[in-house]
Amino acid sequence: MKFQSPFVPKSVAYKPVVGVIVGFAALSVVWGGAAYAETDQDRVANVNEMARQAEQLSETILNAQPDLDKKRKLLSAADQKYTDDLAALDATSAQLATYQRTADKMVAAVYMGGRTDGFSAMLTAGSPTSMIDKLVVQRAMGTQISGQMQSLRRVNQEAQDIEAASAKSAADAKSAVDAAVALRADLQNQQTQLRAKLAAVNASYAMLPPAQQAMVTPPSAKAVAAVGPVGPIPTVGMGGLVPKSRVILDYIQATYPGVKSIGGVRADSLPDHPSGRALDIMIGSDMALGDAINADLKSQAARFGIDYTMWRVAAHFDHVHVTVS
Repeated sequence: MKFQSPFVPKSVAYKPVVGVIVGFAALSVVWGGAAYAETDQDRVANVNEMARQAEQLSETILNAQPDLDKKRKLLSAADQKYTDDLAALDATSAQLATYQRTADKMVAAVYMGGRTDGFSAMLTAGSPTSMIDKLVVQRAMGTQISGQMQSLRRVNQEAQDIEAASAKSAADAKSAVDAAVALRADLQNQQTQLRAKLAAVNASYAMLPPAQQAMVTPPSAKAVAAVGPVGPIPTVGMGGLVPKSRVILDYIQATYPGVKSIGGVRADSLPDHPSGRALDIMIGSDMALGDAINADLKSQAARFGIDYTMWRVAAHFDHVHVTVS
């Protein structure tokens, strides 16, 4: 009986293994080279695609700019109409108050002097001559009172009409500022996306070797320019601001571009806004921004001549109110 040895000579066992290793080594060179080339091509394609997306987004932003300019013009017109209506309302109210005081004095005079009818004059006159004189005076007073009352009613109706027009122009101004705020916020969000895309393009481009960088089409100068300011903060009620309020307005616009809008002069039962000494700095739901603005203004109260601010109190959770002395 013959037994097959379980051991094979080393020379026999190693030959096929060595051949397999050599074969895999050769294939790995081919496959590795193909994979490396494909990776570079993919990277170039990815950078170009990101650049194309950035270019497309920048065009969207730039194309929306005329619409924002139009909304700002509509806001300016609505704001001017509201300012004119407020001025007319103030003038008419002052005229109404003058007529009212005059009418009150006449009514008081009649009350103290008695009735103005002829029968009363006949009963109270000491002689025919005094009766005639008294009738002349009473009729003159009656005519004057009648004229004053007619003027009072006319001016009162004018005041009511102007007040209604002022309320409408205030609503129109609010609609205009809301539209401008919404579009501006949308453009700012798109700019944030564009900045991220441009940063990704630059980072990916820098990682490519020079040969592949030459194959990339970078974003245009117009695309880069699209990340610039989209326009000033929408404002309403800027006519009639006192100098201190205007200084704060300029500071907020230059320092906090994230502010939604700023309101100034408007009708109110309290004197702050009608007098031009108050601003409402609208921040929407960005409470951190409101905290920062409120703290900043309070820390510079002496510099700006600030009397007080209101923030995170009733009806003041979406804006910071500031009143100057």
